[in-house]
Amino acid sequence: MDPRRPMFCFLFVGCVVILQLSVLFIFFNIHMSTTPVNKQSSATLSSSMEETNATHHSIHKWNKQRFLEIAKSRSRIQSATGCQSLNPRFLTIGIPTVCRGKHQYILSTLDSVVSGMSRGQRYEVFIIIYLADRDRLCRQNTEKEIRDTFSSYVRTCLIRFVNPPDEPKFYPQINSLYQIESEKKQIWRTKQNLDFGFLLLQCKNLSTYYLQLEDDVIAADSFYRVIKDTVIQRVTHWVCMEFIELGFIGKLFRSRDLESLAGMIVDWAEHTPADDTYIEFYKRRKQKARILITPTLFQHVGVHSSLQGRLQTLKDPYFEGDFQNKEFVHRNPPAKINTSMAIDFQHLPRHCYEGSRGYFLTSAPVFKEDVFYLLFLSLQNLSKIYVQTGLGVGKGNILREGVLEIGGHFECANKVFKDVVKFHKGLVNVIVNKKDVLCIQIRVTANQDTLLMIKEISIFSV
Repeated sequence: MDPRRPMFCFLFVGCVVILQLSVLFIFFNIHMSTTPVNKQSSATLSSSMEETNATHHSIHKWNKQRFLEIAKSRSRIQSATGCQSLNPRFLTIGIPTVCRGKHQYILSTLDSVVSGMSRGQRYEVFIIIYLADRDRLCRQNTEKEIRDTFSSYVRTCLIRFVNPPDEPKFYPQINSLYQIESEKKQIWRTKQNLDFGFLLLQCKNLSTYYLQLEDDVIAADSFYRVIKDTVIQRVTHWVCMEFIELGFIGKLFRSRDLESLAGMIVDWAEHTPADDTYIEFYKRRKQKARILITPTLFQHVGVHSSLQGRLQTLKDPYFEGDFQNKEFVHRNPPAKINTSMAIDFQHLPRHCYEGSRGYFLTSAPVFKEDVFYLLFLSLQNLSKIYVQTGLGVGKGNILREGVLEIGGHFECANKVFKDVVKFHKGLVNVIVNKKDVLCIQIRVTANQDTLLMIKEISIFSV
């Protein structure tokens, strides 16, 4: 075999490859010279790519571990004179706030919260306002407005303030003016998560329990007493109790868990909202399901989100304040009321029978043969009886198994009733057309493991 033959083959293949590349190069140049270029689209694409690269580059340069180290390094809580070295209290309420243009809610939120506590209870609580806006002037104006409006509560150490640390690169430095819409939301969500994490770390040693709120909610009357009673009475394992169904609002934790929770929120800040992170947190700590306490104690009232241009109209469907109004507004016949059920003394038995607002709520689950008994002061000729239990038809705290019993002198004296109406999904709405009625009785026919609310009893006479 000729030793020059392989060399010849190699040279031939090389020439063919060079020729093919030359043809492709010429064709590409001709195509580019004859194809019109959309300069605006190209510029937009280039700009978008640069912005996206800048976004990810900025996030990449920011360091989560450094953020946590700065947040843990020292307390940044600003207090009135005499509030620096206070003993831990029962509850800390954390509220992050940012400027929302003309639509500020923080003052109404604070007014609602402080109104939901008695004078003595206010010495068991800290309210920590995290002034989380990037704009220093905005933070200063918000703090001044709160101090001026609630000066007595600032002096008594109920309200205290936290500012972000004046540290370079504490937050990812990204100019939102250059972001496309999806990136704006991602950056806003990341910043919000970091705010939560920072606030949790600042509050970890202030009290036994911690409640997370936002700056656009209102609180139910006596919310603090309900939270405290719920915590004291709870005997089963819990990591997080919820006093509003929505988002990361009204969630109660033990303060000893705040550092771990903050670390998880910060670690997942770029891809998971705190609304989801806290659920994973309590599941990892062996709480099997969410513990939602109803009626709920807080309602979201803000419409204008802290994300500019976004509207947020979500409402909690179980808010206590929404269940104060009765279906019928009229005067019931005078009656004596008695019950064998455990009584919540903020929601007495008469509250479901008298007036146009209010309801009765038990302080413990009800049992078979428990009764709620009405004895009229005179005989009544009835045309209709309406009894609603729970938050609504088929919703929480209803009477699951029970009957309404109606009687005259004999029946009421002997507790033997012929006229019996079963509750359906917690409701009785019945035409009776019965004369000489002396009493009616609501009787539980099976144990239930939840509290019972009797929202309304309305009696219609002929």
